[in-house]
Amino acid sequence: MTATYQEADMIASSVLDDPAKRYPAYDFSRPAQLGRDSTRHLEAAFEAFARLWSSQLTAKVRVRTHITLESVALTSHEEYAQTLPSTTAMIAGSFADRDEPCVIQFGLDSALLWVVQMMGGKSTTLPESRTFTPIEHALVRHLMDETLEHLSSSLGTLLPGDCVFAGVHYNPQYMQVISAAAPVVVARYAMRLGEIDTVATVMLPVSAIVDRLAETSGDTGAAHSAEQTLEQLRATPLDITLRLAPLTIGAGEILELAPGDLLRLPHSDTTPFELMAGSARIARATAGARGSRLTCQITSIHEETTR
Repeated sequence: MTATYQEADMIASSVLDDPAKRYPAYDFSRPAQLGRDSTRHLEAAFEAFARLWSSQLTAKVRVRTHITLESVALTSHEEYAQTLPSTTAMIAGSFADRDEPCVIQFGLDSALLWVVQMMGGKSTTLPESRTFTPIEHALVRHLMDETLEHLSSSLGTLLPGDCVFAGVHYNPQYMQVISAAAPVVVARYAMRLGEIDTVATVMLPVSAIVDRLAETSGDTGAAHSAEQTLEQLRATPLDITLRLAPLTIGAGEILELAPGDLLRLPHSDTTPFELMAGSARIARATAGARGSRLTCQITSIHEETTR
């Protein structure tokens, strides 16, 4: 077993300001963000869908409907599912020769209001949420067949093909249609049915649209210049440590250690310390002090000593 002893911890002096403030930490568990051109293209397509969907519901449900796009964002499927109610209407649409579906989500109470209106009833409030009966399911499916056609025509070449009805799901946590970490594009809508306000979302898997989105976006090919790359490389924060020569002892001796025990380190007073950047050796240095602070003086660069 190797015990490593650190003499002092120091921050690299070449970084004059705080890079963490200039360059926020990147969360590698989250998908990369959409470029501006890609976002604008998607927003225009989803706004066109909102207009078609508003006209369809106004005509079919016989309630003046306004649907407004609020946002378009890139997130993971798990994060998207966590923002939805535990019970809701999720209309899955499928593409030919692809496993990933798209999803149009809205409240069950909204869908039941549509059914009441289509059956000739009148309602000024949202019904209590519940799953669909067979007749309600058939009416909602008939309505959503046309809605999915509007989605396909609005997004056009961004989709891998026409989106067709594939089923209704009620619980987002159990809708095993895509992996939890898979990136998805989510469009959020504010929906006004007469005097009733509600919400809806559309989810598209990025894997189904990424290639076509890249072809239509002008900012995807833009690359950083060499100067910008070098500037960010030089400003990357690294933890610098001074390390003594390691001592190897048995596990039994470790377990028997007690306060006051002494360990003889295999590091002489005249031997420089190893200067480490993370786990990489970069130089040798001797320890010193300047005022109340510990210092180290570089004696040799590791690259020079290994030539």
